[in-house]
Amino acid sequence: MSGSSGVFAGSFDVDEPADPGFQNSSISFHQTGPARSFHSGKRLVFRIAWNGIPVGYVTAESGDVFVYRNREVYTLKLVTESNKFLSTIYRVEDTFISYVATDTMSSMRYEADRKEGRYRKHVIVEYDFENMEAVYTSVTDGSIKRSPIYEDPHDLVSAICYFMTLPVRSGDSLDIVLNLNEKNYIVNVNAGEMKKIKVPALGVRDGLRVTPVAKLDGVEVAKGKAWAYVSADEDGYPLYGAVRIPFGTVTATLVRVESL
Repeated sequence: MSGSSGVFAGSFDVDEPADPGFQNSSISFHQTGPARSFHSGKRLVFRIAWNGIPVGYVTAESGDVFVYRNREVYTLKLVTESNKFLSTIYRVEDTFISYVATDTMSSMRYEADRKEGRYRKHVIVEYDFENMEAVYTSVTDGSIKRSPIYEDPHDLVSAICYFMTLPVRSGDSLDIVLNLNEKNYIVNVNAGEMKKIKVPALGVRDGLRVTPVAKLDGVEVAKGKAWAYVSADEDGYPLYGAVRIPFGTVTATLVRVESL
């Protein structure tokens, strides 16, 4: 990856890169089921770069369907690993696992095992639908915390996969409730312009620009501006994403799509 940039009217080449409804509707606390099928048995690999410098990879896998607490679920696994260059300075090895209900694409169970430098956090979240709460159990220190949930809650992984199943078009806007760190965020996702996107994994695809904005208790959570392009076809693959942080821009580019 180079540090060059270029957003063109009608095309956007992220092989050398630059710099989350339905039309006129909002999907909020009572979300509908998926509008198109989700791709199980796939592995997506993304190259991560900071200011154009490769620093690692994210690998996302959708495994077999099995029954968990009397519901069929997809097993989704996302692993973030720093490359040799970044690991000499700050090693990252994060693993996120989500059990996602096949009928609603909402989360049943979420596990996050984060190893970033000297920081360690390993937590398992079980969604209790009888008491409508998320039960957070820390594997790190044994503590247990609870937070209220809404119908069909989402963790970070399930929210992305749920969005992939929606037939979103330019101009659409929708809300997704994200349960994270014992809090419920409302993530508003606006669908913008369509561009031709070139990525190593798929070549040129029509890509829809989406911009998520998270709010907590009605107040926008400002932790960097983010946007992404998703393929505007039945696959709905994330093609390219970027987050602006105080020290530059972190990007993710889809470099491989494999069958498991």
